[in-house]
Amino acid sequence: MINISKAKGIFAAVSFLLISTLACNMSGGQASDLVATITAQALLLQSPTAMPAASDNPAPAAVTPTTSVPTVSVTVATNCRTGPGTPYDQIFALNPGQSAEIVGKYTPGNYWIINMPGGGTCWLWGQYAVISGDTSGLPEYPVPPTPTPKFTPTPKFTSTPKSTATQAPPAAPSNLSGAYDRTCAGGYRGITPIWIEDVTLTWTDNADNETGYRVYKNGSPLPSDFPPNSTTFHITLRYDQGTGGALYDNFGVEAFNSAGPSARTAVDVPRCP
Repeated sequence: MINISKAKGIFAAVSFLLISTLACNMSGGQASDLVATITAQALLLQSPTAMPAASDNPAPAAVTPTTSVPTVSVTVATNCRTGPGTPYDQIFALNPGQSAEIVGKYTPGNYWIINMPGGGTCWLWGQYAVISGDTSGLPEYPVPPTPTPKFTPTPKFTSTPKSTATQAPPAAPSNLSGAYDRTCAGGYRGITPIWIEDVTLTWTDNADNETGYRVYKNGSPLPSDFPPNSTTFHITLRYDQGTGGALYDNFGVEAFNSAGPSARTAVDVPRCP
């Protein structure tokens, strides 16, 4: 940068030499006019108001205030949809502790249009919203068209299953007899004499839907049932000898299935001797 004071000194010296040279070649009047003109110019140059001094520290530039971006958070997890209301698809949810930038608003329905983390925007209901920043300059968004309901196909007609006929109890056995291969023998129970009687029952199987057969002795069922299509049953009886006891044992046989038992066929088998 040129030193102004130094430049003024140089100009004054040059002016003095020029005046001296010209004064030698001019008449008295002309020399006086020239000296006056040059002197006036030198005084103007030396004046502190003639040229403002340059500053080594320029004034700082004006600072433009920054505008804060409005954001929203929620106190309760809130769905964010493609439009204002449940007819629109949910595409995001803002949870407590998260915040999102607000880019628009829909004041009539209390909705805020926000930027989603993965890109794009969605409509956030303002019921549980906490706003930070100035939202007065945000644009009002128009309501998007209501989405067309997804088509749900009508279920095909399903025929009513045919009713299954109720199963009937099986047919009762017939021709029950206890005379086949019946034998009597003596024995003891300790010192008490007893009879040992072997009895074989036989019958005719008349059923075609039985689950099995059940045999009764004196009205009580025996512990085990017998398979379908059975036609015989053997039992060994032991009872005291002497008088005063029963003269016979009554045996009954019935077929059965899930619908119940058949009619019971019975026969009396004499005791020994």
